[in-house]
Amino acid sequence: MKNERFEGYFQKYHDVVMYVVWEKTSDRFLAEEIEQQVFCDFYVHMEEIRPGAEKAWLMRCTKNKVVDHLRGKQHWGELLMDTSQAETNNLLLDESLILSEERLIMQQFTGRILRQVKTVNVHWYEALELCFVEELSYSEAAERLGISVPLLRSWICRARAYVRKKFWEEYKRGEV
Repeated sequence: MKNERFEGYFQKYHDVVMYVVWEKTSDRFLAEEIEQQVFCDFYVHMEEIRPGAEKAWLMRCTKNKVVDHLRGKQHWGELLMDTSQAETNNLLLDESLILSEERLIMQQFTGRILRQVKTVNVHWYEALELCFVEELSYSEAAERLGISVPLLRSWICRARAYVRKKFWEEYKRGEV
């Protein structure tokens, strides 16, 4: 049943998703790759999406994936480069590798923080996950959790206080 519904949505919206990516990137292969990522995410979250909001969800997810790709491309110094900039390219690549390594270290640190928060209070973890990892608005996250926005803000505030208390010194000392 879920597969049939998914196939129906895919048939109905895959052209729109491809068009949105193509419009922003002019890259057919990238459009296909992002379309695949979008529909994989859609399949995973399909049961959670409010009936009638499927197209809006797909468009938001598609735009977010395109922005993520463009940010990554810009970060790696791949945009607007020509062959006369070989030395600059090498410097940018070296810098981006350093930044990439720092980003990986921060991702590992963030993962450790989230795992620790989850052991302390699963509600705090869910709030942080939805608002800061999945980047949902407070109202969207509260709706998904079935709670009020003030309660969500309270959980996030308490989680932040816990994280500051538990990890701030380690972060300041550069032990991340």
